[in-house]
This record gives sequence, structure tokens and C-alpha cells, in this order.
Amino acid sequence: MPLPGWKSVSLPAKMIEEIEWIIENRPELGYKTVGSFVTAAVRRMIEQYGPRLEHFNLNENGVMVLDRELKPPPGRILQVYFRPEGVWCEYCESDRCRHVEFALSLPKVQEILRKKGWKVGVS
Repeated sequence: MPLPGWKSVSLPAKMIEEIEWIIENRPELGYKTVGSFVTAAVRRMIEQYGPRLEHFNLNENGVMVLDRELKPPPGRILQVYFRPEGVWCEYCESDRCRHVEFALSLPKVQEILRKKGWKVGVS
């Protein structure tokens, strides 16, 4: 039975044996348990195949966006500003880029901007 807030996953016995072999024979990798090994592997897959852009934070200046394709890996957090003169991406130095479009597509951001009287719509 998994702990509260956790889910369990079944893996083939042969795969578990292979993971245990790696843990035992490659201590320099730092894995102590099958769970830590599997967690690290899944994290790598999420970083590689997960969403490129992610809403990181909303603040008084605008929205912070995580772009996983920007350096340094695993990505970079950047600010999209909402100013009286319009929207502005600090990274692209533009009002029309993927970061601006992503920020304006977020329902929470749209709600806040509409309350401030902005006309919101992604082009």
C-alpha cells in the first residue's frame, strides 16, 4: 500500500533485478534503493519529454515562465511583464513571442488582466 499522496507502480521482476544489479555494482551512481533509481529515471524522462513551457509564478509585475529549452539546463525562468503600455518578455525583448503567447493563454492570468480592463486573446 503506498503512502498518502503517493502512487504505486508495478515493474517486471526482471527489470527490478537489473536495477538491483546496477545499485550493487555501480555504487558511484549514488542509488541506494530501487525507488531512488526509478524516481531519477522518471525525472529525466519528464525533463526530456515534458511540457516546454510552464507557469512558474505570478507576481505584481506579471508572470514568470519556465522555458525548459533555454540554457542553463534544465531551463530558465523568465519574466513576462504586464505594463500599462502592454505585455513584454524580458528574455526575447519582445511583445510577440512564445513566452508572451503562453503567459496570455493562462486562465489565471487572463482573469487578472480582464479585471484590470485588458482585452485578452491569444493571436
